[in-house]
Amino acid sequence: MNNDFDAFAEDLLVERNPRPLFIVGAAKVDNLLFQTLTKYLLDKTAKSKNHDELLEGDRPLSTFSARIKLSYRLGLIDSSLFKTLEKLRTLRNICAHSIDFRVSKSPVREHIKELRKQLGSRQSYHLTRKRYFDNEELSGIEELQCLLLVLCVLLEAIRRKTRRTRAGLHTRTISSK
Repeated sequence: MNNDFDAFAEDLLVERNPRPLFIVGAAKVDNLLFQTLTKYLLDKTAKSKNHDELLEGDRPLSTFSARIKLSYRLGLIDSSLFKTLEKLRTLRNICAHSIDFRVSKSPVREHIKELRKQLGSRQSYHLTRKRYFDNEELSGIEELQCLLLVLCVLLEAIRRKTRRTRAGLHTRTISSK
């Protein structure tokens, strides 16, 4: 990984409360989706000092939900990761909009169980667990930290491998004739 990611991971590993873990983890995931989409899409038409006319501010693709869906529709993430990110988005929304948030209560408990199911068998889960957690048995909070880090590790890898779309090259040639 890189220094920015390691600094984020260190901050996440210090947090011992599930609510901020989900909010901060989801914010990091949202930011990684933004960076990946920015890297993939053609350059914005707005001036460099202005927000991206699609992805930032009060724009059509500036929400976490829209970025997840667009990433899937562009083929940047697969259906399994799409479903997992939707679960994280749901958990983040519950954290942000519920006064009484507990991981042991329904529906939070079921959403976390689904995250475990979707991420626990991935190789990236085992590699992340080995890198960031020394103990064999993870506490409840450590498991949440690990699940969030796995999502960030996956999206960081996708961001790094993403290249600008070439689809526009052919159509721009046609449109200039």
